[in-house]
Amino acid sequence: MAMPTNQEFGRIVGGTDLAIHNAPWQVSIQLSARHICGGSIYSKDIILTAAHCVKDKSVTLLQVRVGSNRHNAGGTLIPVATYKLHEHFDPYLLHYDIALLRLATQISFSLSVKPIALAATSPSGGSSVFVSGWGNTEEENTAIGTGKYSSSLQLVQLQIIERDDCSSAKYGYGWDFVGQEMICAATDNKDACTGDSGGPLVSASLLAGIVSWGHGCAQPNYPGVYVNVAVMRSWIIKTANEV
Repeated sequence: MAMPTNQEFGRIVGGTDLAIHNAPWQVSIQLSARHICGGSIYSKDIILTAAHCVKDKSVTLLQVRVGSNRHNAGGTLIPVATYKLHEHFDPYLLHYDIALLRLATQISFSLSVKPIALAATSPSGGSSVFVSGWGNTEEENTAIGTGKYSSSLQLVQLQIIERDDCSSAKYGYGWDFVGQEMICAATDNKDACTGDSGGPLVSASLLAGIVSWGHGCAQPNYPGVYVNVAVMRSWIIKTANEV
C-alpha cells in the first residue's frame, strides 16, 4: 500500500511530444525561474494547479509561463499576485489537492494560449483521457523539484479508473488514500510523473482532473491519482471570484 510519506508527487512516462497549440491551456508553474509544476488556464487571470505545488511558497518567487511547449523558454512569463489553497487541503494524504493562482497581469489569448472549460460530470470508467506536462520521463530522482524534466511538452493517453474501483482491493492504495474528490487513470507503462503535478487531465476537450499523486510512476497496480474537477467545480467557480 502506498503510504502518504512514500508517495510520489505529481507523477509523463511513455508520452509523445505535444505542440502547445494543441494544449493551449497548459502552463508551467515556476519557482525562482525554475519549473516545479504544471497548471491550466481557467480565465485571463486565473490558473488551476495542485495545492502541494504552491503550499508555503513565497508568492514573490512564483511565475507562470504560458504559450510555450518548453518550460524554460518561449511564451510569456507572468508573475503571480496571490493564490488560494482549498480549505480542506491535507498535505499528508493530499485530499483536496487543488489551488487557484491569480496572475498579476492578464493573459493575452492566442492560438497557443487559451482557457479550458471545466467538466461538469466525471468521466466514466474506461474512457480515454489525456495528460500533459514536462515532468520526469522515467522513475528516477522523483522528489519534487529534482530529477530531469522533459525539455518539450509531453502527452500521454490513459484510461479512467473510477474512484470506487481505484480504492478497492483490486489496486494497492485503499479507501483512506483515494478520497471522494479524487479519480484515477492508468495505462500499462504510461503515467504522469514528478513535475507534472498540477497539470491537466483532459476528457473530451474539458478539464476533468488535476495531476496530484501516485506511488512511483507507471508502477503496476498503482494508477495515477487526480483531483476530480467535476466534484470540485462549484468550489473552483466560487473561489475564482474571490481570490
